[in-house]
Amino acid sequence: MKYIDKSIILASKYKQWLDGLTAKGQQHNSYTSSKGKYYYDIIANLIWVQQGLCAYSERRMQDHGLCAPSKWSEGKFAKFEFAGHLDHYDCTLKKDYGWLWANFFLIDADINTKLKRDKKPSGLQKPDAPDYDPAHYLEYKLPEHIFVPSRILAFDTQELINKDISCLGLNFQPIIDIGREYLAPYLFDVEFEILSIDAARRKLTQFFTAFELSLPMIRAL
Repeated sequence: MKYIDKSIILASKYKQWLDGLTAKGQQHNSYTSSKGKYYYDIIANLIWVQQGLCAYSERRMQDHGLCAPSKWSEGKFAKFEFAGHLDHYDCTLKKDYGWLWANFFLIDADINTKLKRDKKPSGLQKPDAPDYDPAHYLEYKLPEHIFVPSRILAFDTQELINKDISCLGLNFQPIIDIGREYLAPYLFDVEFEILSIDAARRKLTQFFTAFELSLPMIRAL
């Protein structure tokens, strides 16, 4: 998971409404998924800031250019079709603060329904946290193409990271298979100096963290 800058607010009508509730210390209206007034605004804003990627697995789900700032009208976005599910990172906030921007991510539908569901992550790997750095918490193993906790972490922290890896679907087998096939030619070209690392980075459209964390292993070959 790479860092996501969620300070870019295109859904200004939603932000105004949310700020009003916060200023008054009020709880939110009941979360009603797509029936919510700002549901599609939130989705479109997340697609833009997440570059069309699943916030956790970094699998590309859609063209984020479809939700670019020029596509918005007065802080609103029209109803549209999209891939993925809107996830409440901390499920315990859903009841009373179900429309909290800081708690939303757009993620792969299978990860949400089969793995994340109502589980609560540790918070260590929340991808919009200001100090979040995946390289601090994760390593990437080749040729398995799986994430593991960083060996520099204390044992109890490694245990938390392992639970997060499972909960957030970082090693969800179907996405491992997609990532392996996608990254293979880039890693090959970097290893045999057909492409520079920077040139490979410019070509990537998904699985950015897996690529970056593969580089130490490639250099060691």
